[in-house]
Amino acid sequence: MLSLNGKWKVTHVPYCSPIDFILSPSFVPEGWLDAAVPEEIHRTLRNAGIIRGNVYGKTDEEELWIEQADWIYHKEFFVPAEETGRQVLLTFEGLDTFCDIYLNGILTGSHKNMHIPFQTDVKDLLHFGGRNVLVVRFYSPVRYVENRDDSEIFSITTSDRIFARKAQMNYSWDFCGRCVTVGIWKNVSLTAVDSVRISSHYLYTKLLEEDSALLHLNIDFTTPDYDTFSSYYVSVNIEKDGNPVCHISERAADCSVLEFSLEAPILWWPRPYGEPFLYDFVLRLEKEGQILQEIRQKFGIRRIAVLQEPVEDGLSFQFAVNGRRLFIRGANWVPLNTIYTDITDEDYEKAVRYACEGNLTMLRIWGGGIYESPRFFELCDEKGILVWNDFMFACGIYPRDEEFLENVALEAEAVIKKYRNYTSLALWAGDNENGQAYGWAGRPYEFAEDPISYRILKKACETFDPNRFYLTTSPGSPCGDLKGGDNPESPYQGDSHLYIMSADPGIRSGRDYGRNYYKRILSYRPRFMSEFGFICFPEKDTFYRYNFQRLPLSRENELTEFLPFTEEFMEKNDFDSAIYYSQVYNSMALKYWIEYFRSLKGICSGTLYWKFNDPAADCAKGGIFPSHMSVIDMFGQPKMTYYYTRRAYEDFLVCCTEKKDAFRIHACSELTEEIKGTLHITHMDFKGKVILEKSMACTASADSTTLLAEFPGCTFAVKDKYEEYFRIRFDTSGCEYENRYFFADICEINRLKLPPAGLRIRKASFEDGNIRLYLYTENFARSVRLRLSDRSAGFADNYFDMDADSEKIVCVIPDDKDGLEAAALIIDGINVSSILLPLASLLSV
Repeated sequence: MLSLNGKWKVTHVPYCSPIDFILSPSFVPEGWLDAAVPEEIHRTLRNAGIIRGNVYGKTDEEELWIEQADWIYHKEFFVPAEETGRQVLLTFEGLDTFCDIYLNGILTGSHKNMHIPFQTDVKDLLHFGGRNVLVVRFYSPVRYVENRDDSEIFSITTSDRIFARKAQMNYSWDFCGRCVTVGIWKNVSLTAVDSVRISSHYLYTKLLEEDSALLHLNIDFTTPDYDTFSSYYVSVNIEKDGNPVCHISERAADCSVLEFSLEAPILWWPRPYGEPFLYDFVLRLEKEGQILQEIRQKFGIRRIAVLQEPVEDGLSFQFAVNGRRLFIRGANWVPLNTIYTDITDEDYEKAVRYACEGNLTMLRIWGGGIYESPRFFELCDEKGILVWNDFMFACGIYPRDEEFLENVALEAEAVIKKYRNYTSLALWAGDNENGQAYGWAGRPYEFAEDPISYRILKKACETFDPNRFYLTTSPGSPCGDLKGGDNPESPYQGDSHLYIMSADPGIRSGRDYGRNYYKRILSYRPRFMSEFGFICFPEKDTFYRYNFQRLPLSRENELTEFLPFTEEFMEKNDFDSAIYYSQVYNSMALKYWIEYFRSLKGICSGTLYWKFNDPAADCAKGGIFPSHMSVIDMFGQPKMTYYYTRRAYEDFLVCCTEKKDAFRIHACSELTEEIKGTLHITHMDFKGKVILEKSMACTASADSTTLLAEFPGCTFAVKDKYEEYFRIRFDTSGCEYENRYFFADICEINRLKLPPAGLRIRKASFEDGNIRLYLYTENFARSVRLRLSDRSAGFADNYFDMDADSEKIVCVIPDDKDGLEAAALIIDGINVSSILLPLASLLSV
């Protein structure tokens, strides 16, 4: 293989202008920019100092010229002497988007889809042993579709995105600004191949029994004729920790379908239900003892099903792995950057690590971005995180003309074949909210006739990946003939998206704004919540790192409609408090919802909050601000909400929900054994005075939610809701599980009458590059925050509460351990005076 990555030349020309002179053999691209392919054009321009980047200091208009121009890429390369009898494939793994490809002045093909590769045989066009010139002309993605008839389509944003098979969010979304990408965004190569080769394969677990697994392998070949094919052989090897456990060798002509058993298999499990064990799978094509092609992959043995069974007025929507029914604890995933070539493997590794540490079982790849990098899926396979994958269609009604639908069909086949062998991939969904979009457009009954989700994508999944569940749309109701089947938003089946914002019509009432708006969730009993969330500001450092010259923080901004409880801080120009308490409200409301959904286990089978991460991106024009609904911000740093959701997603959770005028204490368990213990309910004030305490022996059932206790709200004789709270603690042999609840409403948390905490460090040590803290507080300490002064770190816990006269041990794990002596640990909180601990004092001990 000859890589054509690396140095290319690039320039821009007017839309559709002639480029014959560029295609001339004697043309030299003098004065053109250097592009380090794979590299999107915004990155190239940024590196050249022509634009200022995708975040800092931009106005809305200063980069719009990029999307209006055509961009020409030029590459010279040398090819060694010709290899007789072999094809030479030119492969672009990603071209963004509308383009023509020329080799040595000859048009070799055109491309119209960012999401799939372009490949063609160029053997007859190459100058073997000499100079070759490759030119790619990208047309303006905006001008290319500007005259299309948009009378039948619908978009919640600009309509030009609907005609382009590009990442939809790049045309602007609520969480990112407009950045219409262009360029060669994935690898480019020339490969000499035999006329017979493996074009794709499909390996899956067909049957699981107690002591064996039946594996099924489909192999697709590219072959000119049977006589040529008959001399080829295929070998299959499966290895465990480097040791062979299965070997098969067959004539290729006889093995397009193979089935074989594995004795005593080690199963792959999602976290935390077991080990995500992966075998090594090696597939080879051989001729006369020579290996012509080798495909290697990691492969886990598992069976995944989506169960839809009768339950309370409808059907369940529950994932089961290897026969075990799961309550999914997950989040939505969006691309890590709007400039996709800026995303590194290290970015993926860091984000997936945070997902694991955040107790996530599943990530949903949202349908407005990109089909993710193989590295993302490899990490999910390795770490045991299930993946829900939308096809890349979002919030719109798409064209139905033959050319567009043919493009979609090619995309579906290519995407399914690329990702179907990843063990973590659990579900395909046709789109994000297109079913709802028909309703938004006033055409709700047309969705059942949508040719993309109902016909093309469904057929592609049935043909190329029949062993995975296909959901037509998300949210969706898969069983149209049953209750709720005519409504994609039905709570009676399928999955649900739900946002109850304080700014919704009918909720606001004068200055009160419907202060307990988040409690409206108590009237919902969904089967599976695949989107829900609340708005808040990002971390203060992130907020002020971003340029808000066009959207300065003030109470005149539209954003206060979505964060009304911050208005009293805005009136005082106390923006730091507005930022902080917006995170408090967001964190507590999301915790409230997750705990409620977990208490419904058996009816509700999972939650995917919106959203886990945010892209590094500009703010949407007229939008709120970046990183406003994520738990990991645009710079990859966890927000307060990350730690609240992490605790709410623990394998064993003791929590309190409300039902009318009663409190209900639940134990929500994903453990395989029941737990016996003592439940303590303690009503106290912030100085530690116990007002009421109840204790009772309880048993929490395995793998279910158990109602441990229920008592009327009047049980607590609350004198001042701003000075009192109650704690629930479930003591077992060796473990304590606890949770705390305030009598004040979430939106009133800033009114709590908190005494100074009197928190101090009793002891600190430094071991193996990690900091171990022993904290003590005299009075109740609210939302204790830990951070390092000059670097990011992992925390065993953060943004936590401490009861009066209590101790807590916390471990701090710096991401970068070099130069720690110059850093300092900072501890503060709502009622915690700032503590500064120079790490040099620990390192010298």
